Amino acid sequence: MIVKPAKRYTILGKDRRDAEALRDKWLAENETIKILRIHRPQREPIVLLTLIGGHNVPRVSVTIEYE
Repeated sequence: MIVKPAKRYTILGKDRRDAEALRDKWLAENETIKILRIHRPQREPIVLLTLIGGHNVPRVSVTIEYE
């Protein structure tokens, strides 16, 4: 039995709502892909770029595992 490793796609958003909207858009564009798991939105670590970057810097990520 050969097990294929899952592929991952990470979506970055400015906030939770933005990340979820981008996730829904990506899922709608890729309907034929077999989704294995969708992780909950997760805060990205605070780095210097997020401190000086204002509101346009991604602060939340959503990871999707698929085949």
